[in-house]
Amino acid sequence: MNLLIKVLPEHNRTLLAEGFVGSERIAFKQLIKEIKEIAPQSTIQIMNGERIIGYDHVLFAVLNALSAKRNQRNICDDLSLEILVYASAQRQITNAVEILGVKEDTQQLVLVAISEDKRELDRLRERISQIKGLKSDDSFLESQNPERIDRLKETFKITNSEFESVRLKGRKNIEILERLVIEKMALLAVSV
Repeated sequence: MNLLIKVLPEHNRTLLAEGFVGSERIAFKQLIKEIKEIAPQSTIQIMNGERIIGYDHVLFAVLNALSAKRNQRNICDDLSLEILVYASAQRQITNAVEILGVKEDTQQLVLVAISEDKRELDRLRERISQIKGLKSDDSFLESQNPERIDRLKETFKITNSEFESVRLKGRKNIEILERLVIEKMALLAVSV
């Protein structure tokens, strides 16, 4: 099990990103409420893990969202939505929610929490696995399954020719895909 804890000194914040698998239907509003009770000072976003490529995908979405807010070039007033917008590589909030929002049948989740207080994130990390129906498990982010790769290419509108044009010897397909999505996020950042 991997997770991402990264200090972002240029933004005076720490990022926690972790994958989870739900063992039952996700009551999204209740889950957010429970997480906010544990980490009330943190910005929280929970995304559909089936459409998150890896932790670099999350990291670059967070960095773009924080930079946009700092430079007053944000698309949304809400930082958690801004993260969702960048992670989806979409300008429209409704499209971002459609792509990465958690639905009732979503089983794979990626939690993103950002805080100025690292202790709050440590507390969240300790207590989140105690939430009923959630199991810390990010193995789905590592999946090289061809069907998953095809679904992600379709989700992020990456053509086969675009994919093949950046193929490097020795690189995994998932790494190539993540690089292309990060490029799409960067293009979104400069177009705002």
